[in-house]
Amino acid sequence: MKILIIGQLGAGKSSLAYAINKKYGLPRLNLDEVHRIKGGGYRAEEDQFCILNDFLNNNSSWVMEGCQKMLYEKVKSDLIVDMRISRLLAIWRFTVRFLKAKKLIGKDIPPDLPVQAYHYRKVTLFKILDWDSANKEINQQIADFLKNTEIPVLKCKVFKDYQKIFDYIEKFSS
Repeated sequence: MKILIIGQLGAGKSSLAYAINKKYGLPRLNLDEVHRIKGGGYRAEEDQFCILNDFLNNNSSWVMEGCQKMLYEKVKSDLIVDMRISRLLAIWRFTVRFLKAKKLIGKDIPPDLPVQAYHYRKVTLFKILDWDSANKEINQQIADFLKNTEIPVLKCKVFKDYQKIFDYIEKFSS
């Protein structure tokens, strides 16, 4: 099964993708890690598409998550999980991430830590407000994308919604 998880910053996409990866052994691709370079900065678009194509060519089933429209609109999935959440919940979640990541400042970070850990270390109030603004744009992009898809879409906003995603995977993977 090919599962695409989309939603704004702080929606919980990575948590769900990790849960699916652990439970079903599906290879996982985080589009944030494709888009960003550890330590800051962004990859060139052609490099991002090369990474995406390599992943797709090497995996017949997968779970992919992110909010980079230019990447997720290029994939054909069997299921889309829509993780758009309320604005206030998103602000709360990425503010908490900042506070947790701030503890990493000045410490050696293991190289296998997700790219988000590097990204969140440099967060300021201005950056949080900037992410809030970005989330408005991301939500609109997702709404437009979902209007034009014929792929089944399940909504997931909180951990208790994971079970309906798992039930769907089990129903259509057997």
